[in-house]
Order: sequence, then C-alpha cells, then structure tokens
Amino acid sequence: MSDPEQTPTASPWRIAVLRRRFSPTGGAERYLLRLASGLAAQGHQISLYCEDWTPRENPFHAVRKIDSADPVAFAKKVMDQPLRDRHDLVFSLERVPGCDIYRAGDGLHADWLAHRHRFSPVLGRLRSALRSKNQLMCRLEAGIFAPGGVGRVICNSRFVANQIIERFKFDPAKIDIVHNGVPTQQFAMGDRVLGRKALKLTDDDYVILLVGAGAERKGHEIARRAVRRLNDPRARLVIVDSPPSVAMPHVYAAADVFLLPTLYDPFANVTLEALAAGLPVITSAQNGASEIIRNGENGIVLPRADDTPRIVTWLKTFSDPAQRAHFRQPAQALARKHDLARNLKETLAVFERFGKRGTPSP
Repeated sequence: MSDPEQTPTASPWRIAVLRRRFSPTGGAERYLLRLASGLAAQGHQISLYCEDWTPRENPFHAVRKIDSADPVAFAKKVMDQPLRDRHDLVFSLERVPGCDIYRAGDGLHADWLAHRHRFSPVLGRLRSALRSKNQLMCRLEAGIFAPGGVGRVICNSRFVANQIIERFKFDPAKIDIVHNGVPTQQFAMGDRVLGRKALKLTDDDYVILLVGAGAERKGHEIARRAVRRLNDPRARLVIVDSPPSVAMPHVYAAADVFLLPTLYDPFANVTLEALAAGLPVITSAQNGASEIIRNGENGIVLPRADDTPRIVTWLKTFSDPAQRAHFRQPAQALARKHDLARNLKETLAVFERFGKRGTPSP
C-alpha cells in the first residue's frame, strides 16, 4: 500500500468522527488531528461531532456541535443524529454504542478504576465512589461491548485488548491492534538551548521531564517523591500538564530523561514523542506503550508505577551523560518504527476491512 498521506483514494469516504471535547494537551486529540489530516489528504470527507473544538488546525470537512454536558448525554444525542444518512462510516473515540468502529484509545474506565484502587486502596476507592460519573461511564462502556454494540474495535495496545476480551468476553476476531504513531522527525529536531531558555533552566541542570495532564493518573506525586529521594542538587523535575511557552519538540530537547510513572495509560503518545527525541524513557508496565519497549535496551519498564526505589536507581544512572547517550540511538530507532504514516496506513486498513455503509467486507 502507498503512503496514505500522499496517495488519493479512488473512492473517497464520508467519515463521521466522534470526539466529545478537545484538550490542548490530550494525546487522543493530537492523534485525531494527525489522523484526520492524513485521511483528508487522501480525499476522504471527515465530519467531527463534538461539544467543543478550538484547535488552530482544522482538517475537518464539517464540525457539528452537540449540545451536551456529560458523556452520557453526548452519546444519546449523537445516537439521535442521522449519521447513517450522512456518512459511510462512523468512527468513534468516545463511548457511543452503535458506532461502526470504536477506537478504545482511552482504555477501559472500569480498568482505570481497578488500577486506581490497586495503587490507592482507601483514597482511590473513596474518590471513585464520590463521583457518580464513574458508574455511568462503566455502563456506557458495557453497552459498546455488548452484542451488536460495535462492528470493530481498534486498540492502541495489546494491554487494552486483553482487558476488553477478559472483562466483556468480547470476540478477539473483532479487535485490531494499531499502536499509536507520531511524526517522529518533528520530535527529533528540538532545540535544546531554546527549550531550556523558555523553561528557565540552566546548562548544568539535570532535567527530568514528565508530560501529562491528570496528576493522579499520570503519577505526578510519584515522580516528585522519586526526585526528592534522588537528593541531587542538579535535578529539576519539569511537569508539563498544560500548553508550554515553547513548542513541544524544544521541551523534549531541553530534557535529559523522560519519566512517566502512570497508574493507567492505554498507550501514552508522549512515550513515543520522548523516544523520538532520543530521551531515555522510564515508564510503568501500566502504560500500554511499554509493550513496545525492550527493557534496558531502548527504555526502562517499571513493574509497578510506584516503585520509587527502582525509579531513583535509574534516575541516578541517567544522571551520567554517557549512560543517556547509550539509549539515544535505540530509542529513536524504536520511535521510527511507530511513525504516523504507519499508524494511518494500519487504521485505514481497518476501515477497508469493515467496508462502507457499516457492512463488513467479505
């Protein structure tokens, strides 16, 4: 198959994409912008159904606003739309039963709650119980994986696919695993001097970077605790959980090591971005992206996100520039295997297998 970003498709599709909200730092939104741009370049017409969408880049043929205030209302109002009349295929990044293809990029809410309770048996359970949204999300989720709830499912990791199969007894033959992809060359071209100046860092600082909104789930406090125990006066933990003052490639270039001790992440895009920048990556086995890493060769995988002693040991190791240099080339080589073109090609192949008008191809 030719490069999907450059070769027009003989038979363009009208594709409805469902994504409730846009978060400037969200990995799913960056994924969607890249995917929609690639599909539009092929000649497909992409219509976005959303509550709110405010990015500067807009690769969509149409943006249809849905007036809702929560995931349940969004799902109901989208299902009331004449999607089948307007579109050949309905592709959802939200928990909306009845879609043709669902990308489980956010993982399973039920499994996120289980991981939260595992890492924080008391406080985690209390936080879950206090939010009625959690039960509503789980019911929506169950509706997708019930018989007739979806045609095919795209998982961005085997980690999530296994959860769906085990929890819902879902047919594995209806699941496609498409690992995330990023424009790897872009993240390999950051300016270290510019990045450090923007982040107010000195040349001598040992910079440990964490990128991710959602302090509890992304392990912000775990990272802070590890850096305190590192007891290195040069160490600076930089947490980016909102749009920074400089482009992200420069942020990665300013760092010496990337740390993401996430409690639950289907496949953190930032993992690939950091690898593309040539950073040593330390992440947890609870990050689906860890399944592409060869531990100790092109990254470090922690069995548990909260294994502070192991994090400290690796942070001490990577305080040595020679140790960091050892990981640079293998990290970038791994990232290049998961570039955006590959992701687009594999995603489009799922669309083609499913077929137009919601009819699976023979």
